[in-house]
Amino acid sequence: MSEEYKKENSKYLRLGVYGFIFILLVGGLAIGLDNALDAASQSATTMTAYYVPNAQLGLGNPGQEQYWASIPYTTVPLVPTVPAPGSIAGHTTSIQVKMAWTYVDGVPYIMVLMHGVVLGTPSEIQTAYQNPSGERTPQGRIWAPFNFFPTSNYFVNITYSTHDQSTTTVKSVPISYQQNEISYPPGETMGNPVQIYVTKSHGTLTAWVSGAIDQYGNPLNGGAPIQITSLDISANIPSVGTVDITSPSQILSYGINNSIWPQAAYNLFYPEDTGEYVDLFHNSTYLYPLRAAVMWDLGGVPNDWFKVAYTPHMVLGTSGAFSAGAVEVWHWNSNPRSNNTLDAGYAGILANLPGFMGLPGGISWTMANYTHYPGYKDPLNLGYLPHQGLVADMYVNGSSIYYLGGIPFVTTFPALNNPSITNWQWLQGQYTPSELWNPSVVATGDTLATAPNGQTYLTLEYARTFSTVGVSDGQGESHYQIQLAPGGTYHVAFAWFQGAIGESVDFKSISLWWNVYIQPPSSASGPLGIQQYLGILPMLLGLGAYGLKRFI
Repeated sequence: MSEEYKKENSKYLRLGVYGFIFILLVGGLAIGLDNALDAASQSATTMTAYYVPNAQLGLGNPGQEQYWASIPYTTVPLVPTVPAPGSIAGHTTSIQVKMAWTYVDGVPYIMVLMHGVVLGTPSEIQTAYQNPSGERTPQGRIWAPFNFFPTSNYFVNITYSTHDQSTTTVKSVPISYQQNEISYPPGETMGNPVQIYVTKSHGTLTAWVSGAIDQYGNPLNGGAPIQITSLDISANIPSVGTVDITSPSQILSYGINNSIWPQAAYNLFYPEDTGEYVDLFHNSTYLYPLRAAVMWDLGGVPNDWFKVAYTPHMVLGTSGAFSAGAVEVWHWNSNPRSNNTLDAGYAGILANLPGFMGLPGGISWTMANYTHYPGYKDPLNLGYLPHQGLVADMYVNGSSIYYLGGIPFVTTFPALNNPSITNWQWLQGQYTPSELWNPSVVATGDTLATAPNGQTYLTLEYARTFSTVGVSDGQGESHYQIQLAPGGTYHVAFAWFQGAIGESVDFKSISLWWNVYIQPPSSASGPLGIQQYLGILPMLLGLGAYGLKRFI
């Protein structure tokens, strides 16, 4: 065989090898792109939380971090929660959602970005965003005039005359009556916190009650203290025992002057009475907060339900009872939860509470120091990041909505909190922030922006650790929260409220259930994988061209 033949044969062999490598490289690119596109074209009910190495949270300007541009939005259709004639619900037909996650010091965090239209005039939107009102029925009646307290022997009945509200009789409400007549959900009774105290004038002791309201939520006696003419309270007082209180002197001798008691709700207006309404009272100045929610399935729903057009929804005429199963809800509203840590009235941990629920006058819990237990890994310290807001972290089952952690009895929903704090201690405010379950495990950031066409849009970002195990040092808070892991698939749904045009409470737009797949760090498919392929494409083509030029 001649030397020239050997060189020629070697040249073709090298050409074949490099050509084969080039085909593999380009073919691999094509396969990677194809796999990524296949992943992106899965069922419209599946979205991916993409892994982003070293991603940074920018809650002061949500959605503007560079990595978000590489992740496409998923359009999530919405439907009315109350699809009845004349219903105020259902103004939003769809929103945009994308998800990502990253590690911070070895701890995984998930980020959820929501983007949607905000309806209303500029003035209405600003009112809803910064200075919203409390919900009322179409007739102007307060939607939920009473709060929820644990059913106990501390409930009292405040009687009054429509003609003269300056005097009253105060009597205990038996637990059996509460359970049979006014308890809802189980273990909770609706009530209103009142303060009972005694004064002495010219040697005479007089008992008073302040803070009492009527069934509509209006202050009795014009808000002035009401003289108690008759007492008949039977209750268990710590360090004293079960006692019958029938005179002002006993209030002093038992050391319970200025104590807080729940005034039992009058059996006239309950959550179930709101089921008949399809609208709320609202006008151009009386408006409700902008709201959004992410709902994570915690189980109890048959898996087959997720394969059909099943919409998660609250049962009308309840305190938020869920239609099936249980969920954790990350519920954001524009006021107060969009306030950030730089605001004087940062409401994430609740603002000043002078004298509220027996707390010492002037005490400030604006930046309450909830205990960060060693078992809970959160290196970012969510709840205290600059420019961040929070959510109302809620557990919802077939009975009710339950707020998780924080200061209890300041909302119109029951609460789940430190089980070692007694009902009496809850009422009297005999606890510190460090003893409460941490309500600030989900951080948020939001912005309102107006497009050139005048339309306003809200962009909202949520962030939380994958796991909340250890957040309450074994007291149970994490049992009511979603726990995530790379490679897992979870069920999630979304809600959007147009508060500037009258939507709130039961009335909103809600999605069907979606599957969320959390992309493992080792996966290269998806938009970020495509970006990586496209980044090396010039190098691959250059290598191929160099090989062809060098060896042909």
